[in-house]
Amino acid sequence: MSRNENGTGLGRRDFIKLAGLATAAACAPANAVLGGLVGVENIDNPLDHYPNRDWEKVYLDQYAYDRTFTWICAPNDTHMCRMRAFVRNGIVVRSEQNYDHHRYGDLYGNNASRGWNPRGCPKGFTFQRRVYGPYRLKRPAIRKGWKEWADAGFPSLSDRPELRKKYRFDDRGSDSFVSVSWEDAARYAAAGIDTVARTYSGDEGTKRLKKDGYDQDMVTATKGAGTRTMKIGSSLPIHGLVGKFGLFRFANMMGLVDHHARGVPGSKAIGCREWTEYTWRGDQAPGQPFVHGLQTSDCDMADLRFTKLNIQIGKNLVENKMPESHWLNETMERGKIVVITPDYSAPSAKADYWIGV
Repeated sequence: MSRNENGTGLGRRDFIKLAGLATAAACAPANAVLGGLVGVENIDNPLDHYPNRDWEKVYLDQYAYDRTFTWICAPNDTHMCRMRAFVRNGIVVRSEQNYDHHRYGDLYGNNASRGWNPRGCPKGFTFQRRVYGPYRLKRPAIRKGWKEWADAGFPSLSDRPELRKKYRFDDRGSDSFVSVSWEDAARYAAAGIDTVARTYSGDEGTKRLKKDGYDQDMVTATKGAGTRTMKIGSSLPIHGLVGKFGLFRFANMMGLVDHHARGVPGSKAIGCREWTEYTWRGDQAPGQPFVHGLQTSDCDMADLRFTKLNIQIGKNLVENKMPESHWLNETMERGKIVVITPDYSAPSAKADYWIGV
């Protein structure tokens, strides 16, 4: 502030005086500045004397829990790691690896080794955030445009292409969702399945498939059953016994739908097919079905522990198969690693040979 001597503010001369005193105090010896402080009595144990020690209890009890339980983690992958949750005041406060995979066995008495431990990744450690998060879906929801299409009786989108725009089939990403009851969700799903089966069954269904541009071999493979045009696929969280084998049972169950759609006897009813994105999903082993025509259900990841040569084709154990990444680390100690992939991925950086395609 710089006002004249008659003003109400601090004048230049007063300001200079105060600034000089402050400078002198800063340059003075410590004992001169602190001389006005009063000393305290001698304290042998500062922690024992400290007046407020509630913080110690908070610190020591931060990992306390009321109960614990194990659960299978399936946030968005196929690892199915067994985790242990810790509950406090009715809330899951954290999850940890359970370290009991060596106890896993089959009906024939074959058990996994302790080498499978540990299993788990940051997705599992923080899964409770998704459970309690504001975006958790707690009830069935149907895309608004699809529901309007169903309510209109599933009019043909091939015969009336303008309906694709009306019901947002060409812009699904910007459509909204409508909450429905569980009963209505099951009813809408059943109505959609029945409509597909009836639309593509018989001679009229065959003509429609050809008109839509399907290859003749694909049309022939339907054998006149609209259920054969259905491709049942699971979302990743239900993979495992339910996702892989339960869906085959569901596909076979569509024979009941075919029985009603075409009016054929049960002996001639045909179910649908299970659809899988396995062959192009990089967190699995895409080289396996390319060579063998099968998924890697028959492959034991533990074999990587003893291999002397590990060839990964499109595989990324480090980033896309995190619970299994320790097998790759052990291979680095025992053998050679070859990675064939178009990108210089994390495993490529650790490989002995990287072949970019």
